[in-house]
Amino acid sequence: MSSTATLATTTRVTAPPAIGLEGDPSLVFQPAVDLATGRLLGFEALLRWHDPAGQLILPGDLIPWAEQHGHMTALNAWVLHEACAQAARWPSNLQVAVNCSLFQLRRGEAADAAADALASSELNPDLLTVEVSDGVVDDQGAAADLEAMARLGVQLTLDDVTSGQLALEPLHRHVVNTMKIDGSIVAALATPGGSGRQAVETIVALCRSIGICTVAEAVESAAQVEVLRDLRVDVGQGYYFSPPLSADDAMWLASMNPLPVFAMALPDATAPDATLPDATVPDATAEVPS
Repeated sequence: MSSTATLATTTRVTAPPAIGLEGDPSLVFQPAVDLATGRLLGFEALLRWHDPAGQLILPGDLIPWAEQHGHMTALNAWVLHEACAQAARWPSNLQVAVNCSLFQLRRGEAADAAADALASSELNPDLLTVEVSDGVVDDQGAAADLEAMARLGVQLTLDDVTSGQLALEPLHRHVVNTMKIDGSIVAALATPGGSGRQAVETIVALCRSIGICTVAEAVESAAQVEVLRDLRVDVGQGYYFSPPLSADDAMWLASMNPLPVFAMALPDATAPDATLPDATVPDATAEVPS
């Protein structure tokens, strides 16, 4: 599936945000997979913004631009509304995860945006996961919005975790449900004698001691899957299972009955043709206007 075809077949269900940036915003959805069974559990929603020429503006450029120009609130609200609206269309009760920055939480607007998105989509709150960096739980400026998120009933994930040496009190206070192991740690699993395995063991031990789930991101090989399963990591996400999919392709997977089961052992990172639609070809990139 070419990048042009992806744009043509992606169904956006909410109006794009008015942030003064030309182009076409959309969400893509990367599957999250149960490492014990291979079953599809849900998707992480990832923002994509294409300029009028069809080139992708990378999130690393788009997000700082939106923060600098005062558009982060509107952009965050749109992502939440679109993600919840898409998830509400899925016939199965699958989780949808959305990233949220410290900038948004400190402004005290993320929980209100999530509440509005849940109300307009009628999505069950416990099907929405908000992902935040591990340092957010210690930030006093973000505490009120995190507590408001918990009152909504949404799930909270600590993203990009690189160590199991985290204070337990903030994890309990903010009702953290999941820790997401950083891709750099997962990549190190393939290094003989490396520190990746020990780091994963430490994180899993901490999570099991307080009864929360573990997710490994950026999983790219069968060897990584084998180690992650051996260490009893709960969920995997990455190109080994699937690239991020258009909304229509995510809907196709979510509509399968029974839900798809992903293979746990393949000779390379290519997913079975019978399980997934064609992988999306990476888009050309563009710079955000100053």
